Amino acid sequence: MGTRQIGRADTAHHHPHVVRALSGTWRWQCDCGGASCRTALAQVSWREAVIGALNHATCLAP
Repeated sequence: MGTRQIGRADTAHHHPHVVRALSGTWRWQCDCGGASCRTALAQVSWREAVIGALNHATCLAP
């Protein structure tokens, strides 16, 4: 029987960034695929998007 490696995403290097949507609201997205809600009903301010991005980065960090 051999040793099996489990592939895990590198959680120490999540760098989400905040971008302005075409509708004029803000959202965050990360290279890992994580992102804030992108529906038309979600009206997110810049401050809320930054807080969501920071939460994403800190929740995944080891």
